[in-house]
Amino acid sequence: MSDTPPEYAPIFTLSYLGDAWYELWCRQLVLQRTDQSRSVNRRVVGLVRCEMQAQLAESLHPFLNVTEQQVFQRGKNSKVVSRPKNSSVKDYRAATGFECLVGYWYLSHQLDRFLHMMQTDPAQHLIQPLLQ
Repeated sequence: MSDTPPEYAPIFTLSYLGDAWYELWCRQLVLQRTDQSRSVNRRVVGLVRCEMQAQLAESLHPFLNVTEQQVFQRGKNSKVVSRPKNSSVKDYRAATGFECLVGYWYLSHQLDRFLHMMQTDPAQHLIQPLLQ
């Protein structure tokens, strides 16, 4: 990685790493609840889909500091190259912002901040139904 501060890293870098780290976290979370392969995959897919990431972004936004809001906004405002067939451009943009935020926390060694945010009531309200 370059000497660029994490908040100014390229959008692709932030979203690519954020997507990977978030999916790994989701897989670990689900495996703590069950080891039945069919159930694991269904639950993980529910957590990582674009709409869920958009909902998480919306629910966490009030808790973000200024730098985090700026990182999210940069990702959200980035050019849409392609999007999944079953999601809206609005959700895709918000999901990209969320992935950038997770990537920022990863690159800035603030994974405790990510974990704290995933434990907030709004995030848990979205996540818990998919774990049951």
